[in-house]
Amino acid sequence: MSLVYRNPKNPQPFMKGYALSSKFYESDEERWNEIDKIREKVAKHFRIPHGSSVLDVLVGHADFSIAIVRAYNVKVTAIEINDEDIEEAKRRIKNVGFQDRIRLIKMDLTDMKFPDNTFNYVVNFIGWEDFAAVSGEEFINTAFSEMVRVLKMNGILAVTFIPILLSKDEVSRKDEELLEYMYKSSKRPKYFHEKFFLQMFEKHGIKLLKRHVFETSKSRLRPENAKKYVKWFCNNYKGFYAPDVEMRTYDEILRKFGGFIEKHGIRERRSKFIFLMGKKSN
Repeated sequence: MSLVYRNPKNPQPFMKGYALSSKFYESDEERWNEIDKIREKVAKHFRIPHGSSVLDVLVGHADFSIAIVRAYNVKVTAIEINDEDIEEAKRRIKNVGFQDRIRLIKMDLTDMKFPDNTFNYVVNFIGWEDFAAVSGEEFINTAFSEMVRVLKMNGILAVTFIPILLSKDEVSRKDEELLEYMYKSSKRPKYFHEKFFLQMFEKHGIKLLKRHVFETSKSRLRPENAKKYVKWFCNNYKGFYAPDVEMRTYDEILRKFGGFIEKHGIRERRSKFIFLMGKKSN
């Protein structure tokens, strides 16, 4: 039976003919496989020549660095600031045998220790929402300054980000309410409109060459997986967010949104990605 959210004051479904059940990932493995496919598609847009110097920033667990190395005969320098992410990245790089092709460095994106004009490519695959929580969105401008500084003239800068999702129906509006409620502090992950990154490109002398939107075929976590995800997140957020980012407890979230999650699961925000690629022109 299709799961369709209905307003008790209006028996008509908010999404006529739209079955939420068709958007559920069947398992976590399917979910991660879908996101991995997007990484691979983004990596193939670069067309990186042999011998190019590549910097990957906000690398997290280094999955994007691995995708680049698989697609091209190049070596990648990867930087990350979070210790837990670095340890997991090391493990994944070792598992695929790329220790000699991916150089992982703990480094602050807003104060990189590389000389000017070092890399042919400076690339990124998501992480800006977490950067806003940890460092503050005001430092994204500083990060772009640094990325452009270490990029060679006519070099390629590319970012991929998760855009703000428009709340077109009651279910998606409830998704946004849930996301807002999860965090008690003013510092929290923040998602950005595409206009923000286009302004960053223009401000820092990057001529836009390519734009592409990627979407996974599914976009929601099943209720049982959604609960596990929220519980894990509540227990582990301190490991990857700054000390002043504070979340509500799992029990608090369930008391307010448990009924919604039971019916509709939750939206996987990593289901839509916007890719922007440009050239350093001045």
